[in-house]
Formats: sequence, structure tokens, C-alpha cells
Amino acid sequence: MKNTEHNKTTHSHSWSKVTESIASAFNAFCKFAFVVPYDTIDLAGTDTNAVLNKGEIKMSLNRKQLQHEIAQLLGAFSSNTDLERSQIDEYWSKLNKLQATSQVQIETIKYKGVMNHLDESVTLLNRGELSIDISGWRISAGPKQDYIFPSDTYLHPFNSLIVDTHGRAGHSFGSNVPIWNDRGDTAQLFDSADNLVSSLTYGDHARDKVEITHIHYDGKEFRREGDEYVEITNLADCDILIAGWHIQSMNNKKTFLFPEGSKIEAFGSVRVYTHKSPLEYNEFSFDSPTAIWSNKKGECRLIDYLDRDVSHYSY
Repeated sequence: MKNTEHNKTTHSHSWSKVTESIASAFNAFCKFAFVVPYDTIDLAGTDTNAVLNKGEIKMSLNRKQLQHEIAQLLGAFSSNTDLERSQIDEYWSKLNKLQATSQVQIETIKYKGVMNHLDESVTLLNRGELSIDISGWRISAGPKQDYIFPSDTYLHPFNSLIVDTHGRAGHSFGSNVPIWNDRGDTAQLFDSADNLVSSLTYGDHARDKVEITHIHYDGKEFRREGDEYVEITNLADCDILIAGWHIQSMNNKKTFLFPEGSKIEAFGSVRVYTHKSPLEYNEFSFDSPTAIWSNKKGECRLIDYLDRDVSHYSY
């Protein structure tokens, strides 16, 4: 009897720790602060929509749905209801599937062939620690331009996978004509249930979705004002590739060129500082030894990789 009671106590203490961790994850995930009791919390009855509305003002529809589903699972997982082992396994399985759709993204598109017009590719990235089975997932470049991943295709943690246009990589559209339009296109990734996982657009498909939204021209840093920055925002429900785009100050013609792989997430922003190091996520720097933006009057242009105006900002 004593051993049974001891086992119950041990299990209860262990489950309390799990519950606390999951409740903490729920709290962080929803970006909402509330008091979490140490041993039990009934999140299953929580209005997750109300919680999420207190989070990001805007997020992609895909991410919002994903966050809602994860919140519901975390809520059920950390409720004070006793769960059978099979139920726990089922919750973990569902969470892993949701993690997969959050963890895999279209990283970049090489839309302009270097050696020839078929030298194109699209790259997927696994951003996390879970190995993802992407068998049956597909990449779409438009009507009748799909690549479906064969059985036993896995994307391992922090690894990338390339799908080329014609035959060099292990995965290929096998097309004898270009897949990606040099002037602009959109790539979409769908899971095996045909749910949209990730989308990335560029060029003509992206120009009306990006704006210069702010210039912080009055920096506090003495003389050099390296803490000045330009903020560029993606107004669309998809990631946007901005590699090869550049920012130009009209006052002194100083220019910043976005490097290969640069992009802005759906409804996200990037900042380009005058001189900052180290840089955080979604930050870039002119690395200018002097201030760029006049404190009295200035103008900035955002120009795409085909030297076309995207956005102007004056102050």
C-alpha cells in the first residue's frame, strides 16, 4: 500500500511538473499573462480566441489558425482531468503534426538561372529540432506546376532540402521549361492534407505588398547616430523575398543592398540601422560611420531587384 501511495505521489508530482511546463508554454505562446497554479490549471475552458486577440494585432491567417489549434491542445493537455496514456500519446502526436507545419518553411527561391534558364531551385528549411516526414507534401508554383514529395522523405532538424527545375538535385520538377518567373512569382508549400504550410513571393507579386512605414531619423547616439533606422513592413499574408532590393537615402545617395536570402515574414517588419552591431533577428545595418538621415528633412526610396520603385517615405 505504501509503495502504491508512493507511486501515486511520484506520478502526481511528475505530472504537476509537466502541467506547469505546458501551462507556461501556453502562456508564452498566446503572449498573455495570467497566474498559473503550480499543480492544476483548467485551460480547456479558456476562450483561446479572446487570449489570442490580446497577442499580435496582425498575423498571417495560417499562423493564427496554427496558434489557435496549439493553444487548444496545450489547454487540454494541462487541464486537471486525468489522462490515459493513449490520450497523452494522441495529444503529443497532434502537437508534433502542428509543430511540423510551423517548423518547415520555404526559405528561398533561386528564380534566375546562372548557368542556363533551367538553373532554378526552391529551398525548404526545417527551423527546429523535430524531424519532419514531408511525404505527400507538395510545392506549387502555379496551375499544373506541382512537385509532390515521395514516400519516406524526411527533413531533419535544421537541415534544408532543394527542389530544382530540371534534374540536378535529388528532388526535381523535371521540367524542360523554367518554373519560376524572373519578374515575379509565388511558391506555396502544402502538407499531405492540402493545408497551406508556407508561401513565399517576390518581384511583381510582392511590390504592392511592401512599404516603408517609418524612419527613426533622430538617433540618440552621439554624433554618428548609429541607432537611426528605416522600417520596412510586409502588409501581406505571405512571406516576401527582398534579396537584391535596396534602400536609398535621397539626401546623400547612400544605399543599402539586401543580401541573398533576405525576406520579410507575413505581416512582419525589418529594420535597417545606420550602424549597429551585433544585429538581432530581422535587423540589418548600413555600417555607415556617419549619420544618414537628416533631423530636419529627408526622403527614402525602396527599390526592387529590377530597379523599380516600390515605396517612398518623406518626413
